[in-house]
Amino acid sequence: MGFLKKVFGKKEEPTESEFKAALLKKATDNMNAINEASAAQNSVTNKTMPAYETNDQAKKKNIRTVLLEIAERGEAGVLATSISDKAGICKLDTSNALSFLTRNNFAEAVNSPSGVKFYLTEVGRKYCLSKEFNSEL
Repeated sequence: MGFLKKVFGKKEEPTESEFKAALLKKATDNMNAINEASAAQNSVTNKTMPAYETNDQAKKKNIRTVLLEIAERGEAGVLATSISDKAGICKLDTSNALSFLTRNNFAEAVNSPSGVKFYLTEVGRKYCLSKEFNSEL
């Protein structure tokens, strides 16, 4: 019977000071977890890259290849599908590279009866002739 009283008997209530200490510890732990989560989120949002930079080497290579294809065609203009076929890049990667080039004014998109053609702009021509572009060969 003594064993059952110990197991099922009333447990001692913590004193008021112990209760306040435990409550303060839980609140502090919760606040620290919230601060760590928000700090991690802020560090991710603050590290956004400028529009002209990208870390992915495959994306850089695709952008360079697409720019070379547009420059090779000269004043004739080029369709996105013909770029992807000739360069051997999938259509999605070609589309991403073309959107990057048009967003940064290296190329311009012009509607034509056969579809959207892309032309090299003056900025794109200057970049193709620059040492920075030719050093990446």
